[in-house]
Amino acid sequence: MTPHRRLQTADWAFIVVVIAAYVSLFTAAEVAFTPVEVLALVGLGLLYIFIGTYLFENHVLRTAVRIRLLYFGAQFFLATMITLLTHFCGAFWLLLLPLVSHGAVLFERWGVVAFSALTTLIFGLLIGIPNGWQSGMTAALSFVPGVVFVVIFTQMAMSEVRARSKVERLASDLAEAHAALARYAVQAEELATARERNRLAREIHDSLGHYLTAINVQLEAARALASENPAQALAPLERAQALTKEGLYEVRRSVAALRASPLEGKALTTVLTALAEECSAAGIATAFTVNGEPRPLSPQVELTLYRAVQEALTNVRKHAQARHAGVTLTYTAQEVRLKVTDDGIGSEMPTSNGFGLVGLRERVQLLGGELHIASEVGEGFELELSLHEG
Repeated sequence: MTPHRRLQTADWAFIVVVIAAYVSLFTAAEVAFTPVEVLALVGLGLLYIFIGTYLFENHVLRTAVRIRLLYFGAQFFLATMITLLTHFCGAFWLLLLPLVSHGAVLFERWGVVAFSALTTLIFGLLIGIPNGWQSGMTAALSFVPGVVFVVIFTQMAMSEVRARSKVERLASDLAEAHAALARYAVQAEELATARERNRLAREIHDSLGHYLTAINVQLEAARALASENPAQALAPLERAQALTKEGLYEVRRSVAALRASPLEGKALTTVLTALAEECSAAGIATAFTVNGEPRPLSPQVELTLYRAVQEALTNVRKHAQARHAGVTLTYTAQEVRLKVTDDGIGSEMPTSNGFGLVGLRERVQLLGGELHIASEVGEGFELELSLHEG
Protein backbone atom coordinates (compact mmCIF):
# COMPACT_ATOMS: atom_id res chain seq x y z
CA MET A 1 0.00 0.00 0.00
CA THR A 2 1.40 3.39 -1.04
CA PRO A 3 1.92 5.68 1.99
CA HIS A 4 0.10 9.04 1.91
CA ARG A 5 2.38 11.92 1.08
CA ARG A 6 2.50 15.24 2.83
CA LEU A 7 1.50 18.49 1.16
CA GLN A 8 3.94 19.56 -1.52
CA THR A 9 4.88 23.05 -2.68
CA ALA A 10 2.27 22.87 -5.46
CA ASP A 11 -0.40 22.06 -2.86
CA TRP A 12 0.43 25.15 -0.84
CA ALA A 13 0.24 27.21 -4.04
CA PHE A 14 -3.22 25.71 -4.64
CA ILE A 15 -4.32 26.74 -1.15
CA VAL A 16 -2.94 30.27 -1.52
CA VAL A 17 -4.78 30.80 -4.83
CA VAL A 18 -8.09 29.62 -3.32
CA ILE A 19 -7.62 31.90 -0.31
CA ALA A 20 -6.89 34.83 -2.65
CA ALA A 21 -10.11 34.08 -4.55
CA TYR A 22 -12.10 34.01 -1.31
CA VAL A 23 -10.58 37.26 -0.10
CA SER A 24 -11.71 38.93 -3.32
CA LEU A 25 -15.20 37.40 -2.94
CA PHE A 26 -15.78 38.51 0.64
CA THR A 27 -14.35 41.99 0.07
CA ALA A 28 -16.45 42.66 -3.02
CA ALA A 29 -18.73 45.65 -2.50
CA GLU A 30 -21.52 44.43 -4.80
CA VAL A 31 -23.12 41.93 -2.43
CA ALA A 32 -23.53 41.15 1.26
CA PHE A 33 -23.49 37.47 2.26
CA THR A 34 -25.83 35.94 4.80
CA PRO A 35 -24.41 33.72 7.55
CA VAL A 36 -25.77 30.64 5.76
CA GLU A 37 -24.03 31.65 2.52
CA VAL A 38 -20.79 32.29 4.38
CA LEU A 39 -20.92 28.83 5.99
CA ALA A 40 -21.76 27.22 2.66
CA LEU A 41 -18.92 29.05 0.89
CA VAL A 42 -16.40 28.12 3.58
CA GLY A 43 -17.49 24.48 3.52
CA LEU A 44 -17.34 24.27 -0.27
CA GLY A 45 -13.95 26.02 -0.27
CA LEU A 46 -12.48 23.60 2.27
CA LEU A 47 -13.83 20.65 0.28
CA TYR A 48 -12.41 22.18 -2.90
CA ILE A 49 -8.99 22.50 -1.24
CA PHE A 50 -9.13 18.98 0.26
CA ILE A 51 -9.90 17.37 -3.10
CA GLY A 52 -7.36 19.54 -4.95
CA THR A 53 -4.48 18.81 -2.58
CA TYR A 54 -4.71 15.67 -0.46
CA LEU A 55 -6.93 13.58 -2.76
CA PHE A 56 -5.11 14.80 -5.86
CA GLU A 57 -1.68 13.87 -4.49
CA ASN A 58 -2.69 10.48 -3.09
CA HIS A 59 -5.57 9.19 -5.19
CA VAL A 60 -5.67 11.03 -8.54
CA LEU A 61 -2.05 11.45 -9.60
CA ARG A 62 -0.83 8.44 -11.65
CA THR A 63 -4.28 6.80 -11.81
CA ALA A 64 -6.68 5.79 -14.58
CA VAL A 65 -8.19 8.37 -16.93
CA ARG A 66 -11.70 7.86 -15.56
CA ILE A 67 -10.50 8.79 -12.05
CA ARG A 68 -8.92 11.93 -13.43
CA LEU A 69 -12.06 12.90 -15.29
CA LEU A 70 -14.12 12.26 -12.15
CA TYR A 71 -11.73 14.52 -10.19
CA PHE A 72 -12.07 17.40 -12.66
CA GLY A 73 -15.85 16.95 -12.83
CA ALA A 74 -16.12 17.24 -9.06
CA GLN A 75 -13.84 20.29 -8.94
CA PHE A 76 -15.64 22.09 -11.77
CA PHE A 77 -18.93 21.43 -10.01
CA LEU A 78 -17.61 22.86 -6.73
CA ALA A 79 -16.15 25.90 -8.50
CA THR A 80 -19.49 26.50 -10.23
CA MET A 81 -21.41 26.20 -6.95
CA ILE A 82 -19.05 28.66 -5.26
CA THR A 83 -19.45 31.09 -8.16
CA LEU A 84 -23.24 30.88 -8.03
CA LEU A 85 -23.28 31.45 -4.26
CA THR A 86 -21.12 34.56 -4.68
CA HIS A 87 -23.49 35.95 -7.33
CA PHE A 88 -20.58 36.10 -9.82
CA CYS A 89 -18.72 38.69 -7.73
CA GLY A 90 -15.00 38.96 -7.04
CA ALA A 91 -12.13 37.16 -8.74
CA PHE A 92 -13.78 33.73 -8.66
CA TRP A 93 -11.92 32.87 -11.86
CA LEU A 94 -8.82 32.29 -9.71
CA LEU A 95 -10.40 29.00 -8.60
CA LEU A 96 -9.99 27.63 -12.14
CA LEU A 97 -6.27 28.32 -12.51
CA PRO A 98 -5.11 25.47 -10.18
CA LEU A 99 -7.28 23.10 -12.22
CA VAL A 100 -5.52 24.28 -15.38
CA SER A 101 -2.18 23.45 -13.72
CA HIS A 102 -3.45 19.99 -12.73
CA GLY A 103 -4.64 19.42 -16.29
CA ALA A 104 -1.15 20.23 -17.56
CA VAL A 105 0.23 17.63 -15.12
CA LEU A 106 -2.24 14.84 -15.93
CA PHE A 107 -2.67 15.20 -19.70
CA GLU A 108 -0.28 15.17 -22.65
CA ARG A 109 -0.03 17.73 -25.47
CA TRP A 110 -3.43 17.88 -27.20
CA GLY A 111 -5.06 16.71 -24.00
CA VAL A 112 -3.65 19.80 -22.28
CA VAL A 113 -4.92 22.02 -25.12
CA ALA A 114 -8.39 20.46 -25.01
CA PHE A 115 -8.60 20.72 -21.23
CA SER A 116 -7.42 24.34 -21.23
CA ALA A 117 -10.02 25.19 -23.89
CA LEU A 118 -12.71 23.47 -21.81
CA THR A 119 -11.72 25.43 -18.71
CA THR A 120 -11.79 28.69 -20.70
CA LEU A 121 -15.24 27.80 -22.06
CA ILE A 122 -16.56 27.09 -18.55
CA PHE A 123 -15.22 30.43 -17.39
CA GLY A 124 -16.86 32.21 -20.32
CA LEU A 125 -20.18 30.53 -19.54
CA LEU A 126 -19.99 31.54 -15.88
CA ILE A 127 -19.46 35.13 -16.93
CA GLY A 128 -21.97 34.99 -19.79
CA ILE A 129 -24.88 33.55 -17.77
CA PRO A 130 -25.54 36.75 -15.81
CA ASN A 131 -23.99 39.27 -18.20
CA GLY A 132 -24.71 38.04 -21.73
CA TRP A 133 -22.74 36.11 -24.31
CA GLN A 134 -20.67 39.10 -25.45
CA SER A 135 -19.35 39.67 -21.93
CA GLY A 136 -18.71 35.96 -21.62
CA MET A 137 -16.68 35.88 -24.83
CA THR A 138 -14.69 38.94 -23.81
CA ALA A 139 -13.95 37.46 -20.40
CA ALA A 140 -12.94 34.14 -21.96
CA LEU A 141 -10.49 35.87 -24.30
CA SER A 142 -8.97 37.78 -21.38
CA PHE A 143 -8.71 34.51 -19.45
CA VAL A 144 -6.62 32.83 -22.18
CA PRO A 145 -3.27 34.55 -21.33
CA GLY A 146 -3.55 33.40 -17.72
CA VAL A 147 -4.27 29.85 -18.86
CA VAL A 148 -1.28 29.89 -21.23
CA PHE A 149 1.01 31.24 -18.50
CA VAL A 150 -0.09 28.56 -16.00
CA VAL A 151 0.36 25.76 -18.56
CA ILE A 152 3.83 26.92 -19.59
CA PHE A 153 4.96 27.43 -16.00
CA THR A 154 3.67 23.98 -15.01
CA GLN A 155 5.39 22.33 -17.96
CA MET A 156 8.67 24.02 -17.03
CA ALA A 157 8.37 22.83 -13.43
CA MET A 158 7.61 19.29 -14.60
CA SER A 159 10.62 19.35 -16.94
CA GLU A 160 12.83 20.35 -14.03
CA VAL A 161 11.43 17.55 -11.88
CA ARG A 162 11.96 15.02 -14.66
CA ALA A 163 15.52 16.25 -15.22
CA ARG A 164 16.32 16.01 -11.50
CA SER A 165 14.80 12.52 -11.37
CA LYS A 166 16.91 11.49 -14.36
CA VAL A 167 20.07 12.84 -12.74
CA GLU A 168 19.30 10.97 -9.51
CA ARG A 169 18.63 7.79 -11.49
CA LEU A 170 21.90 8.18 -13.40
CA ALA A 171 23.74 8.80 -10.13
CA SER A 172 22.21 5.64 -8.69
CA ASP A 173 23.19 3.66 -11.80
CA LEU A 174 26.70 5.08 -11.60
CA ALA A 175 26.97 4.07 -7.94
CA GLU A 176 25.84 0.55 -8.80
CA ALA A 177 28.33 0.38 -11.68
CA HIS A 178 31.08 1.62 -9.35
CA ALA A 179 30.20 -1.05 -6.80
CA ALA A 180 30.18 -3.71 -9.51
CA LEU A 181 33.55 -2.49 -10.77
CA ALA A 182 34.92 -2.68 -7.24
CA ARG A 183 33.68 -6.26 -6.97
CA TYR A 184 35.27 -7.13 -10.31
CA ALA A 185 38.53 -5.54 -9.16
CA VAL A 186 38.51 -7.70 -6.03
CA GLN A 187 37.78 -10.78 -8.11
CA ALA A 188 40.57 -9.88 -10.52
CA GLU A 189 42.97 -9.41 -7.61
CA GLU A 190 41.95 -12.75 -6.12
CA LEU A 191 42.37 -14.41 -9.52
CA ALA A 192 45.80 -12.84 -9.96
CA THR A 193 46.77 -14.01 -6.47
CA ALA A 194 45.57 -17.54 -7.23
CA ARG A 195 47.53 -17.58 -10.49
CA GLU A 196 50.65 -16.35 -8.72
CA ARG A 197 50.27 -19.05 -6.09
CA ASN A 198 49.93 -21.68 -8.80
CA ARG A 199 53.00 -20.31 -10.52
CA LEU A 200 54.99 -20.42 -7.28
CA ALA A 201 53.77 -23.99 -6.68
CA ARG A 202 55.00 -24.98 -10.13
CA GLU A 203 58.32 -23.22 -9.52
CA ILE A 204 58.81 -25.06 -6.23
CA HIS A 205 57.85 -28.38 -7.80
CA ASP A 206 60.03 -27.94 -10.87
CA SER A 207 63.11 -26.53 -9.12
CA LEU A 208 63.31 -27.35 -5.44
CA GLY A 209 61.35 -30.60 -5.85
CA HIS A 210 63.72 -31.71 -8.59
CA TYR A 211 66.82 -31.07 -6.48
CA LEU A 212 65.39 -32.75 -3.38
CA THR A 213 64.45 -35.81 -5.42
CA ALA A 214 67.91 -36.03 -6.95
CA ILE A 215 69.59 -35.55 -3.57
CA ASN A 216 67.45 -38.30 -2.07
CA VAL A 217 68.50 -40.68 -4.87
CA GLN A 218 72.17 -39.94 -4.28
CA LEU A 219 71.82 -40.41 -0.52
CA GLU A 220 70.10 -43.75 -1.04
CA ALA A 221 72.95 -44.84 -3.30
CA ALA A 222 75.54 -43.74 -0.75
CA ARG A 223 73.69 -45.58 1.99
CA ALA A 224 73.66 -48.77 -0.08
CA LEU A 225 77.41 -48.54 -0.76
CA ALA A 226 78.39 -47.47 2.76
CA SER A 227 78.56 -50.98 4.20
CA GLU A 228 80.07 -52.80 1.17
CA ASN A 229 82.36 -50.17 -0.35
CA PRO A 230 82.70 -47.01 1.73
CA ALA A 231 85.12 -45.47 -0.78
CA GLN A 232 82.58 -45.63 -3.59
CA ALA A 233 79.93 -44.14 -1.26
CA LEU A 234 81.80 -40.83 -1.30
CA ALA A 235 80.91 -40.18 -4.95
CA PRO A 236 77.10 -40.04 -4.45
CA LEU A 237 77.62 -38.03 -1.25
CA GLU A 238 79.69 -35.48 -3.13
CA ARG A 239 77.06 -35.41 -5.85
CA ALA A 240 74.34 -34.88 -3.25
CA GLN A 241 76.32 -32.02 -1.72
CA ALA A 242 76.72 -30.39 -5.14
CA LEU A 243 72.99 -30.73 -5.78
CA THR A 244 72.30 -29.18 -2.38
CA LYS A 245 74.40 -26.15 -3.29
CA GLU A 246 72.67 -25.81 -6.64
CA GLY A 247 69.23 -26.11 -5.01
CA LEU A 248 70.16 -23.54 -2.35
CA TYR A 249 71.32 -21.14 -5.06
CA GLU A 250 68.06 -21.66 -6.95
CA VAL A 251 66.05 -20.97 -3.80
CA ARG A 252 67.99 -17.78 -3.14
CA ARG A 253 67.54 -16.65 -6.71
CA SER A 254 63.77 -17.23 -6.52
CA VAL A 255 63.49 -15.40 -3.19
CA ALA A 256 65.52 -12.50 -4.54
CA ALA A 257 63.19 -12.28 -7.53
CA LEU A 258 60.14 -12.26 -5.26
CA ARG A 259 61.62 -9.64 -2.96
CA ALA A 260 62.96 -7.35 -5.67
CA SER A 261 62.89 -3.79 -4.37
CA PRO A 262 60.97 -1.18 -6.38
CA LEU A 263 63.81 1.25 -5.59
CA GLU A 264 66.58 -0.93 -7.01
CA GLY A 265 68.75 1.29 -9.18
CA LYS A 266 66.57 4.37 -8.60
CA ALA A 267 66.75 7.38 -6.30
CA LEU A 268 64.18 7.61 -3.50
CA THR A 269 63.00 11.05 -4.62
CA THR A 270 62.49 9.70 -8.15
CA VAL A 271 60.19 6.85 -7.12
CA LEU A 272 58.26 9.07 -4.68
CA THR A 273 57.74 11.62 -7.46
CA ALA A 274 56.37 8.80 -9.63
CA LEU A 275 53.91 7.79 -6.89
CA ALA A 276 52.70 11.39 -6.56
CA GLU A 277 52.27 11.64 -10.33
CA GLU A 278 50.25 8.41 -10.35
CA CYS A 279 47.93 9.84 -7.71
CA SER A 280 47.58 13.09 -9.67
CA ALA A 281 46.76 11.11 -12.80
CA ALA A 282 43.95 9.43 -10.81
CA GLY A 283 42.30 12.84 -10.31
CA ILE A 284 43.78 13.92 -6.97
CA ALA A 285 46.24 16.80 -7.28
CA THR A 286 49.28 15.57 -5.35
CA ALA A 287 52.32 17.72 -4.57
CA PHE A 288 55.69 16.20 -3.65
CA THR A 289 58.12 18.43 -1.71
CA VAL A 290 61.67 17.76 -0.55
CA ASN A 291 63.16 19.75 2.32
CA GLY A 292 66.86 19.60 3.11
CA GLU A 293 69.65 18.02 1.12
CA PRO A 294 68.79 14.51 -0.15
CA ARG A 295 71.38 11.87 0.73
CA PRO A 296 71.68 8.10 0.32
CA LEU A 297 69.81 6.12 2.97
CA SER A 298 69.98 2.47 3.93
CA PRO A 299 67.87 0.13 1.72
CA GLN A 300 65.60 -0.70 4.67
CA VAL A 301 64.86 2.97 5.40
CA GLU A 302 64.24 3.83 1.74
CA LEU A 303 61.92 0.84 1.28
CA THR A 304 59.96 1.79 4.42
CA LEU A 305 59.53 5.37 3.19
CA TYR A 306 58.44 4.11 -0.20
CA ARG A 307 55.89 1.70 1.29
CA ALA A 308 54.53 4.43 3.56
CA VAL A 309 53.87 6.80 0.66
CA GLN A 310 52.50 3.97 -1.47
CA GLU A 311 50.08 2.85 1.27
CA ALA A 312 48.97 6.40 2.16
CA LEU A 313 48.29 7.48 -1.44
CA THR A 314 46.50 4.23 -2.16
CA ASN A 315 44.24 4.97 0.80
CA VAL A 316 43.66 8.51 -0.49
CA ARG A 317 42.49 7.19 -3.86
CA LYS A 318 40.28 4.47 -2.39
CA HIS A 319 38.69 6.04 0.68
CA ALA A 320 39.51 9.70 1.29
CA GLN A 321 37.33 11.35 -1.41
CA ALA A 322 39.99 14.04 -1.46
CA ARG A 323 40.78 16.70 -4.04
CA HIS A 324 44.35 17.43 -2.95
CA ALA A 325 47.14 15.49 -1.28
CA GLY A 326 50.67 16.33 -0.24
CA VAL A 327 53.86 14.34 0.31
CA THR A 328 56.74 16.03 2.15
CA LEU A 329 60.14 14.40 2.65
CA THR A 330 62.47 16.20 5.07
CA TYR A 331 66.16 15.45 5.57
CA THR A 332 67.86 16.55 8.79
CA ALA A 333 71.26 15.78 10.23
CA GLN A 334 70.05 12.93 12.45
CA GLU A 335 66.81 11.68 10.87
CA VAL A 336 64.53 11.69 7.89
CA ARG A 337 60.85 12.60 8.23
CA LEU A 338 57.90 11.88 5.96
CA LYS A 339 54.47 13.49 6.03
CA VAL A 340 51.49 12.56 3.84
CA THR A 341 48.29 14.63 4.05
CA ASP A 342 44.98 14.93 2.22
CA ASP A 343 41.87 17.14 2.38
CA GLY A 344 39.41 14.25 2.28
CA ILE A 345 36.55 13.20 4.54
CA GLY A 346 38.81 11.96 7.36
CA SER A 347 37.61 9.58 10.07
CA GLU A 348 36.45 9.79 13.67
CA MET A 349 38.99 7.43 15.24
CA PRO A 350 42.10 6.67 13.15
CA THR A 351 43.83 3.60 14.54
CA SER A 352 46.69 1.37 13.61
CA ASN A 353 44.17 -1.30 12.62
CA GLY A 354 43.04 0.53 9.52
CA PHE A 355 44.33 1.54 6.12
CA GLY A 356 47.02 -1.17 6.07
CA LEU A 357 48.99 0.60 8.81
CA VAL A 358 49.73 -2.56 10.80
CA GLY A 359 52.49 -3.70 8.47
CA LEU A 360 53.81 -0.17 8.10
CA ARG A 361 53.95 0.34 11.87
CA GLU A 362 55.89 -2.92 12.23
CA ARG A 363 58.39 -1.77 9.59
CA VAL A 364 58.91 1.55 11.38
CA GLN A 365 59.29 -0.08 14.81
CA LEU A 366 61.89 -2.54 13.50
CA LEU A 367 63.94 0.45 12.37
CA GLY A 368 63.51 2.23 15.72
CA GLY A 369 61.37 4.99 14.24
CA GLU A 370 58.05 6.60 15.16
CA LEU A 371 54.74 6.67 13.32
CA HIS A 372 51.88 9.09 14.05
CA ILE A 373 48.48 9.44 12.40
CA ALA A 374 45.81 12.10 12.90
CA SER A 375 42.36 12.62 11.44
CA GLU A 376 38.99 14.21 12.12
CA VAL A 377 35.73 13.99 10.24
CA GLY A 378 35.84 16.51 7.43
CA GLU A 379 39.42 17.52 8.26
CA GLY A 380 41.34 15.04 6.12
CA PHE A 381 44.00 12.53 7.15
CA GLU A 382 47.66 12.97 8.14
CA LEU A 383 50.40 10.38 8.40
CA GLU A 384 53.84 11.31 9.75
CA LEU A 385 56.81 9.09 10.45
CA SER A 386 60.41 9.70 11.41
CA LEU A 387 63.41 7.39 11.04
CA HIS A 388 66.85 7.96 12.56
CA GLU A 389 69.50 7.96 9.87
CA GLY A 390 72.56 9.84 11.04
